[in-house]
Amino acid sequence: MLIVLLIGLVLIRESHEQPLAGIEENFTNWLAANTTREIAPAPLVLVEIKDSSLEKPHAWPWSPLDFAIFLDNALQFNPAAIGIEPVLEWNPKQLPPDAQMKFTQFETLLHEHLLLAPKIVLAAQLGFPEDPDVAPAPQAVPLLRNISGSTRDVPQFTAVEHEPKEDLRLNAALGFINVPTDRTPIRRASLLFSYQGQIVPSFVLQSLMLWLNVLPDEVKVTLGAQIALGNKATIPIDSTGAMLVDFKSPFTRVAFEDLSLSVAQMQAKTTPAIAPDTFKNKLVILARTDHEARTLALPIGHNGSAGELFAAAIATVQNHAFIRRISIWFDACVIVVMMAWSWFLYQQPRRSAFWKTCILLVIYLMIGLAIFSTAQLALPLVMPLGLAIFVVLFRFFAPKEGLLASH
Repeated sequence: MLIVLLIGLVLIRESHEQPLAGIEENFTNWLAANTTREIAPAPLVLVEIKDSSLEKPHAWPWSPLDFAIFLDNALQFNPAAIGIEPVLEWNPKQLPPDAQMKFTQFETLLHEHLLLAPKIVLAAQLGFPEDPDVAPAPQAVPLLRNISGSTRDVPQFTAVEHEPKEDLRLNAALGFINVPTDRTPIRRASLLFSYQGQIVPSFVLQSLMLWLNVLPDEVKVTLGAQIALGNKATIPIDSTGAMLVDFKSPFTRVAFEDLSLSVAQMQAKTTPAIAPDTFKNKLVILARTDHEARTLALPIGHNGSAGELFAAAIATVQNHAFIRRISIWFDACVIVVMMAWSWFLYQQPRRSAFWKTCILLVIYLMIGLAIFSTAQLALPLVMPLGLAIFVVLFRFFAPKEGLLASH
């Protein structure tokens, strides 16, 4: 029983480090995938650039005209804020010849529509300079100043690789769209990055700040604990500044072409395919979800795009659907139960130890599903599973049969 206590304490500590932390996150995702929760759709609309959206005349890469059309259509429905996930950056020489001739005109039209948007977030991407020996000049980026805790684990970058032209971002806020690739599948969305030693918000965090009317100076970051968006939302984060995403948190999806069709129907004074209330006072995000953009392995059984990851993260915050770890006191209770279980097994025949422990683990999983579905609290797995394996092996290799077995 003393050995069970010591192993349990070690497993609690090690379960917060890789690779065991990945097992815990996989168990959390299993709990989320196998429970049913009644959650109202988040006030978020993802306008999808699907494969069907990229047929002519909207073949990828889009020109400024395509984005201007999106803005013109979206503004018809009075959204609270708009985010555009593809970076508004072009090399006119890469466009078709007929588009090159009209590029300046289209860019001016896009600029005018950006000025009409009440609140808008444009995407940018961080990276590193081509010559690592030459420090790039610092660029104007949004900064977060109320930071506490170590920034050592926050993803570090020294350059802005891709961003909209300066005249396009005059009326917009920048949000960075870098996606962590060190874990597969991707379960977390980064909310913070370090740019030349300064903390900057991601596309997800910047979109939420705009939607909640929170200024950068109202954002308080405690790395390894939380991000407080004024008094309007608190987001649990890890030491890297990333949040765990609830991919089952519901939100509305609308195809780009359906949005255009609905606007045309409204102008023709017919019933639109999309109800006007779908967008009103909500956060609207334009993002690619076509086949080529779905390069991220997500823990929901299929690949997804960066835009889908961002939308799921935003919906998680809007629905307050945060998956939290159950209290450490529960771990203490599990250790006590496993200590008692080890004593119980020692009194049983060896041949029954395995299947009785399997039944105990099944009961534990059922309890985990019940707690998660009601309180959205994730139970530990590494520690109870490790202890179960130990007590079974100990019973099999014990020097004598249990007391009951000897009778």
